[in-house]
Amino acid sequence: MKLIVRAAIAIFGPGVFFIGAICFLMTGVSAQKQGRRLPGNPRPASRPTNIDYSSFSHATKKHQGACNSCHKIPTNNWKKVRDYPDVADYPGHDACVSCHRPQFFKGVKPVICSICHTKVSPRDDVRFVFRNPAAPTQFLIEFPHDKHQDVIARMFRRLSAEKQPQFLPTLFAPAAADDKTKHYNNCEICHGPRTTPPSAPVTGWTDAFIPDAASFKDAPTSHAACFNCHWKSQQPTSENCGGCHKLADKPYSLESVVNTPRRLSMKFRHAREQHVQECTTCHINITRASTLRGLLPDVPITSCSECHNKEGLRLDVSKELEAIDKNRDFVCSYCHTSDVGRRDPPASHYLIAGREVMKRKDIK
Repeated sequence: MKLIVRAAIAIFGPGVFFIGAICFLMTGVSAQKQGRRLPGNPRPASRPTNIDYSSFSHATKKHQGACNSCHKIPTNNWKKVRDYPDVADYPGHDACVSCHRPQFFKGVKPVICSICHTKVSPRDDVRFVFRNPAAPTQFLIEFPHDKHQDVIARMFRRLSAEKQPQFLPTLFAPAAADDKTKHYNNCEICHGPRTTPPSAPVTGWTDAFIPDAASFKDAPTSHAACFNCHWKSQQPTSENCGGCHKLADKPYSLESVVNTPRRLSMKFRHAREQHVQECTTCHINITRASTLRGLLPDVPITSCSECHNKEGLRLDVSKELEAIDKNRDFVCSYCHTSDVGRRDPPASHYLIAGREVMKRKDIK
């Protein structure tokens, strides 16, 4: 560098070199003031500006700390909205301000406040119901039916031996004195009779057939059925949220899972007198299921054939198979709506009818 300076002085003279050096320095200062990048200087990393602060995602790495760092268990309002200690409200402001102070105090109506509050206003602190039913669900529930079936079986054997009253959790109320319906208090601890009609699928009800509430059983949507065992005594307890709640790959609608039925035999009604049985009479695999992921209420056709395809009683399955023999476009309708009834009958249906399996396209 010194050799370059000496050569420049020798060629241009000390006066000219001095003026040129001053101009170069002024050019650099001007570029910095205007925000222009000088050659050789790397561009500083810019912060992302497209973050949507109107929604909260547990998938964000910084949001994956200990659950009780934000959620207080139980929340202060639990006595007003629950019959048991529960997480029944959103986290307090401290949970937000600790990381998002700039967004929290940005403008008169900070968009970040709309996550919890129905109106973004300093004079209105009303919040959405917790959990907000309109917001997508971000967690899956890990529930092992096999373990719970074993616990319930042991519990009922003990209660029977001690002749004590049977355990009935918050979710399941005792039957009225004049209620002659049979109740099986193992599965019905969580899966009681539905009291509200199911929601229609997005595409509407097939064939305009609308099943009533009595067609289905209910499923837990809160901690009510879990509280008695898992509040403090048995793991996962109230301090171990991750024991049951697993982050989903992507948010989904809980309404579509719980309230919109997905069933092949849409015309089956649980409440029909002949169908009131101990649940595992038909749901034979559920007691071995260790997870809810991929779980289907797979009732084998043999659970139906004892009544619906038996000589001297009824032959509903065989009659509809014979109807297909005569007209391959025949739609099975005794159990199914047309979206299922027009498919090829599965091999199991032909098996219980004592026939060879056929495809509709092969019928002349």
